Amino acid sequence: MTKRWMIVGMLALGVSGITGACSAGGSTSSAAAVIATASPSSSTAPSATPKATPTATPTATPAPTATPTPTPKPTPVPWAVYKSKPHKYSIKHPPDWIVTPGSASRADQIDDFDSRYVFLERDTVSTWVDVQGTVDQEKAYYKSHYKAKLVSDKKVHVGSLSGRLLTFNGTDDGQKLRIQHLIIARGKIGYFITMYSDPGNEAADAKLFLRMYNSFKPS
Repeated sequence: MTKRWMIVGMLALGVSGITGACSAGGSTSSAAAVIATASPSSSTAPSATPKATPTATPTATPAPTATPTPTPKPTPVPWAVYKSKPHKYSIKHPPDWIVTPGSASRADQIDDFDSRYVFLERDTVSTWVDVQGTVDQEKAYYKSHYKAKLVSDKKVHVGSLSGRLLTFNGTDDGQKLRIQHLIIARGKIGYFITMYSDPGNEAADAKLFLRMYNSFKPS
């Protein structure tokens, strides 16, 4: 090869190298442009952080209040009925009281065997019962036998019968007593119902005696 062709070849080689370099340079610029274009887009549009949704606090349901069951009132026990053959009457009394039957000459006794004693007897006269005369005699009897002081003297009615209720404060062998003495007149027949009790429960004993003698029925 002549020196002329060598020069031409070298020149051609140089031109080819320059062209390749330009081609490579153009590719680099294009990649850089793509990167430059994509980069601002990603930096200006950051992903938004979602706000937390507040959780509702449940409202506590109050426990139901139990309704107390009312205590039923005890059913009162019916009173017992005593019928006296010797004295011809019937009367009601508390069911736990004890009855000691009497005779024609002795009074019936009904008591709680503690502090209350009730005596019942019957007497017959030849004419109509003198209620006022009998009341005077009974006052004198309790005054002399029990050192009794009269508390009250009042008229009462037992069913269709009339009577007198005498109340005394007295003593028996040094023991204080409350005495309620009822006299009932029925033609020629007189009934005597007497309650002896310890002092201190006068109101309750009066109600108890009232309930008893209001149930009294002669036969």
